[in-house]
Amino acid sequence: MTPREVSDLRRWLDASGGIADGKPFLGDRRLDALVDVVLEMAAQLWVVKRRNAMLESLLVDKGVIATGDMEHHRLADDDAARLRRERSEYVATLFHSLSELSTEPTSEETE
Repeated sequence: MTPREVSDLRRWLDASGGIADGKPFLGDRRLDALVDVVLEMAAQLWVVKRRNAMLESLLVDKGVIATGDMEHHRLADDDAARLRRERSEYVATLFHSLSELSTEPTSEETE
């Protein structure tokens, strides 16, 4: 985070009136965990999209590949298997917040 982003976040927390006090923001820890998943996924996706765009632009500029080459390329079987394993780890990271929740029904659900 940039210093400005940290400053903005501190101002938001200070002005939050207690919503950042550890209590469920959306009234339910499961909903908060789901929002955490979505935000984590969005953050990671943006980083990847940005880096991929920069990498592809650099490769085209250097003449290593032509525009459109990436869309027509096929991974070797070993590389595809490695990416499947990495995808499993990525999904586990995204759903970490949800995996920590109790699977027992809450008192509200049993009423």
